[in-house]
Amino acid sequence: MSHETSYEEEARQDLAAAHRMAVYDGLCEGTWNHFSLMLDATRMLITPADRHWELMEPESLALVDDDTHAARERGLQFYIGYRIHYPVHVARPDAPCLLHVHPPYATALSALDDDELLPASQHSLEFVGRVAYNDLYDGIGDPETQGERIAEALGDRNVLFLRGHGVVVVGRTIHEAYQDLYTLELACRTQILALSTGRPLRTLSADDLASLTHSDDGGVDARRHFDAMRGVVEPGGAVPSERPSALVA
Repeated sequence: MSHETSYEEEARQDLAAAHRMAVYDGLCEGTWNHFSLMLDATRMLITPADRHWELMEPESLALVDDDTHAARERGLQFYIGYRIHYPVHVARPDAPCLLHVHPPYATALSALDDDELLPASQHSLEFVGRVAYNDLYDGIGDPETQGERIAEALGDRNVLFLRGHGVVVVGRTIHEAYQDLYTLELACRTQILALSTGRPLRTLSADDLASLTHSDDGGVDARRHFDAMRGVVEPGGAVPSERPSALVA
């Protein structure tokens, strides 16, 4: 088996598992929304249309490239995902994985007049300096350039709150992007619940934020968490013990 084939097979397994994990974690909406991963400079794995995420299997994922006409022929629901994801990947080659969902708390926050994720909880501190906000609903304008508008709003950040339209999370790997998505929803839930009390939210000061320390472990912790959760959503918890180097943190 070639390294390329092995990499695609492992990528399909991880991306399919991420869909099923999103069901378990309450982050998805049935057959809607899309996860994607660039295998190389042109080929992209992405969520197919009309398949419930709980039933997503590695072979279910669609493999496409820069052929826009071929993507459009797969139907409107599929093409909507393609026209969002592919341009963002082109703009952000440093982030091969892109997750776009409408999780309840993050989407609720994105619908508020003041949609800023505030540094008030431990989870929210993971995103200091990593979040962008789209002030204009991305569905306004030429639908063919929706992905370019989203890419411009995202810039060099890892998270984009789409106004009234959920979030986009990008990452170096599937497991790192998924951990960010999962943690982001927890942070948004805490903020929404705290605000619902009607009492003032206590946030960290600028001095506190400046003293925060962040360490990059290369995704090791995210890989462990991802594999542990795969053990919940896969029969028998079957997780490969050996992975191609490109998928190993």
